Amino acid sequence: MMAITATGLGSGLDIESIVRGLMSLERRPLDVLSKRQSEIESKISAFGQLKSAVSKFQTAMSPLQSLSKFQVFSATSSNEDTFTATGNSSAVAASYSIEFLTANADHQLAQAHKMNSASFTDATFSTGAAGTMQIDVGTNSFTIDIDGSNDTLEGIRDAINDAAGNDNLVTASIIKVSDTESRLILTSNKTGTDNAISLTDNSGNVAATLAMTTKDAAQNAKFSVDGFLIERSSNVIDDVIEGVTITLKEKSDSSQTLDVAYDTDSVKESVQGFIDAYNEMNSTLRSLRLGGLQGDNALLSVESQFRSVFNTRPTGLTTSLTALSEIGIKTTENGDLSLDSSELESKLASDYEGVAQLLANDDQGFIFRLESAADALLDTEGLITIRQDSLDSQVDAIEDRKISIEYRLEQVEKRLRSQFAALDTLMSNLNATGNYLAQQLTSLPGAQQG
Repeated sequence: MMAITATGLGSGLDIESIVRGLMSLERRPLDVLSKRQSEIESKISAFGQLKSAVSKFQTAMSPLQSLSKFQVFSATSSNEDTFTATGNSSAVAASYSIEFLTANADHQLAQAHKMNSASFTDATFSTGAAGTMQIDVGTNSFTIDIDGSNDTLEGIRDAINDAAGNDNLVTASIIKVSDTESRLILTSNKTGTDNAISLTDNSGNVAATLAMTTKDAAQNAKFSVDGFLIERSSNVIDDVIEGVTITLKEKSDSSQTLDVAYDTDSVKESVQGFIDAYNEMNSTLRSLRLGGLQGDNALLSVESQFRSVFNTRPTGLTTSLTALSEIGIKTTENGDLSLDSSELESKLASDYEGVAQLLANDDQGFIFRLESAADALLDTEGLITIRQDSLDSQVDAIEDRKISIEYRLEQVEKRLRSQFAALDTLMSNLNATGNYLAQQLTSLPGAQQG
């Protein structure tokens, strides 16, 4: 900021106003640059909106962009009180008979092994146990050491639960049956006969003192699929039918059905998401066309690339489908997309693979080509990024030019103030000389005669 000056006292000129006026003229190129910078920064912001809209559209296409994404299956139980099921991309469309029958003695749920100790008067009293006890759970084992510091039921419980080798194998707890009876309970954390619990005294009498007995026997799940008896250690079975996970619940009086089919609901949801995202992007494009990117060739190119995909029918597909309108996707007057859900559902039911080919074929599918176009636009060497980088470079150049002009303006203002200060001094001196001469003249003899 320039220092406050008091020029013009000698000359009577309003030097401050004169300098401000002259500097206002000098600053015009700087004002022009600032206006241009503001315009460019508005464009940068507009391209940010465009990039965000295209990115959201690309993300919405992800569930539909490849044929493998259409390998989505649902598994449906005819009676979810008996069993539930889920499917994944490895499944195959088929129907199975599931029997988990009340009348079949072989059928049963998997069960974890549970043991209880002998009765002890109080969980805080010494049991008299001491030594090293080994606990085996299936093929895994760990040991605990008991002595006078932890020989109560509570101490033994904590030693088991806190043992370094007890990697979620077994859980120890205490049941207080009455004021004079407490028992230690051991429960295997996994079901099945392969996870049964056994206790051994490596030294001392801990296992012998506890005298654990089986409360609930370890047992495997048993049920039938298409008449074949299946036995597994868990009630959650994922290795009987490829790509399908079955969870047994409770027995029923009759045979149930498991249907594995393409998950058309998931596909419909993804198609609707694609349409919503496209319409949101299209709305942004319309707004930018009338605003921040009006007449910009880059915006016109983005619109043209997407429009070209919609207007070009695929060739060489293993389906007779060639247009989005055949699966219920149509274009509205303003260029948005609309979905006839019933038409899409009907086509998915009659030609699921055809719909997948039309959308996701890895060369000609509509979604595949749209995603490729979006990917190219968003690439670090893509059109949008190149335009953003170019605009950023222009702003940097303007900033550098403004700094240069600001420096020059400071020098110009200093020079003007110096020149006017010199003029002010000169005029002050001239005024002083004139006043002196006038005084001398009036003092000459005869100067007062008239």
